[in-house]
Amino acid sequence: MQRPPEPYDAASYTRRRVLAATVGIGAAAALGGCHASASASDALQVDFGRTAFFPLVKSKIGVGRALDSDKILDSLRYLDEIRPALYDGELRFPDTDWDSMKPYPIEVRDGQVQVRRNSFLATVQSELLRRRIEVMYQLEGAPKQWEDAAKAKAPRKFPRPTDLRAAADAMGTWAKLYDGHPVSWCVWNEPSHNLTGSPDLASIRQMVDIYDAYTGAIGPKGLFGMASFVPVDAHPRRQLGGRSYLETAVDALRKRRRTDPDLPFDYLTMNNYGEDLSDFADGARNALGGDFNTVPLIQAQFGVFRPGEWEKQGGTALEAARSVAALEKALRIPDLQTFTFSGWLPHMIAFKGGTALRTPLFNALKLYARMPDRRTPVRGGLPEGVGAMASGDEHRSSVLVWNESGESRTVQLELADVPPADGGRTELKVYHIDQKHGSPLEHSGSDFGPSETVRLRGHSRKLSKTVTVAGPGLVYVEVGAVSHHPVLDRDGLSATLVRKHTYADRVTGPKGTTTVRGNAYGCYDAVRAIAYLGVEGDEGTGLCGAEYRDLPQTLDTDVRAEFPDHQPASSEALFGIRVDYVLGHGVAKSVLWHGDVLDRRRTKPLPWGRRGATADELVHARELDRARVGHARLALALGAHAPSGWVRSGARAIISFWMDSTGPGSQARFLLG
Repeated sequence: MQRPPEPYDAASYTRRRVLAATVGIGAAAALGGCHASASASDALQVDFGRTAFFPLVKSKIGVGRALDSDKILDSLRYLDEIRPALYDGELRFPDTDWDSMKPYPIEVRDGQVQVRRNSFLATVQSELLRRRIEVMYQLEGAPKQWEDAAKAKAPRKFPRPTDLRAAADAMGTWAKLYDGHPVSWCVWNEPSHNLTGSPDLASIRQMVDIYDAYTGAIGPKGLFGMASFVPVDAHPRRQLGGRSYLETAVDALRKRRRTDPDLPFDYLTMNNYGEDLSDFADGARNALGGDFNTVPLIQAQFGVFRPGEWEKQGGTALEAARSVAALEKALRIPDLQTFTFSGWLPHMIAFKGGTALRTPLFNALKLYARMPDRRTPVRGGLPEGVGAMASGDEHRSSVLVWNESGESRTVQLELADVPPADGGRTELKVYHIDQKHGSPLEHSGSDFGPSETVRLRGHSRKLSKTVTVAGPGLVYVEVGAVSHHPVLDRDGLSATLVRKHTYADRVTGPKGTTTVRGNAYGCYDAVRAIAYLGVEGDEGTGLCGAEYRDLPQTLDTDVRAEFPDHQPASSEALFGIRVDYVLGHGVAKSVLWHGDVLDRRRTKPLPWGRRGATADELVHARELDRARVGHARLALALGAHAPSGWVRSGARAIISFWMDSTGPGSQARFLLG
């Protein structure tokens, strides 16, 4: 294992090693019991009283677009309808005609580098942060003054800068304009158009050199991620001795960090189009091994069609159906923290004249964002090409069905334990997305809404509904007593987010294959201030956290948890909330609020903060006991346990949520504030 990271200090960040953070959240598991059927009409049973592993977490979703057009500024308001966790923007420094590069942000006069903001990036930054959407900038190429224009073409779109140190120093000076907010940076250099034009060691060495130089110069006040990779380069390469490009690149970074342990490595990004993520995520996990457990996987860009075909299929119902099917698969990967759809423009928002058209993918993500975070198992037969997922809680029940085939399919939904009628206000709503509904670039208008709304009366908790899903297309069925959802529509904390922390309990087996122990996950939704944890197996560490400043003296927490019937037997068992108090010089004290699931023989430390296996101070919170935590409210008395001078230092703390080896199928959700 690598040495744990030093605490993060937003006031005085040097080239300190920073490992444990992420820019997205969530995980979800496979649907239980679904299988393909050749018939045109089948029954699907959904019992909303049961919970599947894992929860359905919408804010795992990000959207992205190269920041090349001022239309992006006009489109930002439509993010409110989806509320993604992340906006991923490409900044391509060689392309001086991009709107994000006007006026060009870096100038050299008399040998001196001068940097300046431009209104485009200032607007993007302020609008995203105002919406609590995290920002990730993928830095492509070098500033124009150090760009080798003669080499900057396929297969070397972004060659090594002519003067790496000068280019990095200039980039660092410019990036410090954005130190006031937590920003995630990523050095981009896809192996498909890499530095030498070949998947060789020279290209990898150059890429790691650039990564090292850029991180050192930028000194990020947020996060810094390793360069992007594409699926073909997860395959073994003859030029690399039978190892993949990705494995060889991470090995080179690992070797560099042995000589420079302060080199940040916060996340590993992947870009791919038209591929199943599973094999590539396995390759990335194997490359990281068990010594980078605070480095999550991030799908930084995704398009359901391969390049060339992707552009032609943008804005179609087929793109939406295939995208949701791909998303459902991606949500099964426990250490994939963010899944980002490329093409915010025009694949989700298409401008025609002065009108912004919401495409099928936009509408599908908008509906997905309405689904509660409590995943519900789906059982029964499904026609070929059709998939489904469902979720429900005490406020809303929902089923999303998609059809990738070219023929319409009829599915009978048998719903049980739906929310009870509340004074006659419960409504059944049905939405269709296909060529004639919610697809303005095909055969319909830009308006989109429910195709059917029925007021439900009585006290029956069962409902039967037959729907026909166009080929291709989607159908969304929702039963709810309220239009506003108190969890999905909530805001985050009034405190200021400094950074997020994540942990993936990866272990490497004897054959070199790395897996996530117990399929455990821990993920934090900074948009809504919600932590999600789960452990599918007998043992495994579900862990995540976030650092805030300007925290209140008392922080209210709403907790829902599910445990197996038997008491956990592992010596690492722990369920609780830990607070690491940050003063100007670093983390000064840790306090753990815990229930009756705590084994004092624990040896596994927290990989950030004070790093102990428990904490300096233990507080037994009966609200977190197994018998009470089905739904409990806990007030964290932050001020009462804080070290002297904590408020004067900015009331900063890292809040960590821990569900370690709590038993198979255990899950928890924490709402802060």
